[in-house]
Amino acid sequence: MIKSPIKWAGGKTRVMPELLKHLPKADCLIEPFVGSGTVFMNTEYRHYVLCDNNLNLINFFRQLTGRPEDTISACRWVFSGGNNAEEFYKRRAEFNSLTQKADLDPDAALLHAAYFSYLNRHTYNGLYRENLKGEFNSPFGKYAAPYFPENEMRRFAEKANDTKAVFIDGDFRHTIPDVLQLAYDAVIYCDPPYIPASKTANFTAYGKPFTLDDHRDLVATLLDAHRQHSTRAVISNSDTPETREIYSAFNLHPLS
Repeated sequence: MIKSPIKWAGGKTRVMPELLKHLPKADCLIEPFVGSGTVFMNTEYRHYVLCDNNLNLINFFRQLTGRPEDTISACRWVFSGGNNAEEFYKRRAEFNSLTQKADLDPDAALLHAAYFSYLNRHTYNGLYRENLKGEFNSPFGKYAAPYFPENEMRRFAEKANDTKAVFIDGDFRHTIPDVLQLAYDAVIYCDPPYIPASKTANFTAYGKPFTLDDHRDLVATLLDAHRQHSTRAVISNSDTPETREIYSAFNLHPLS
């Protein structure tokens, strides 16, 4: 399996061989919850529309695709000398400061992407978490030698450019219908935050809860896409009674 340049909760590397069996052939793959981009990296569609409601993630992908060498150089510079708690929290504060600005000029957007990559590799398990103010607040991971994913970044940028991948930040309720106005012969792959296996488990999307009603809205959006455009959809989630009830309109296939 080809690895993503970032670590991400819920990455699909382990289940990709099984998942590939369930992804239909089409000209274009639409991902409303692109996450790490592992599915993108391990499929062979001619075109991709990759969406997420995490603007910081999408900015990293945009910078990496549009300015690959500059992005890799900026990441290398930010990584340098940064593997200690003092430098980590300094860089985290600078990242949050840039995040709060409404519009970033090209150089600031590039630096923001480099901080994103640095934090992803230096925080515990690559966990992306925000507080109620929208500030990234995951702690220092204390790794002996954080990996610098130069090869993975180059492969991602190469594939994104070869397929003319489009990156969109936004909520699935808007991205799915908007993209389908333009996409031809598309299939949608959704990997939303998982429904918890127990009542005490918690599920969030970047610090914001992804509720059962959000899952119901996703089903309604996908069914509407099928009615209007005959667009097929594949969804990954946990196997719980709530999942089976909410997604009962779909064929269910357990993944090992």
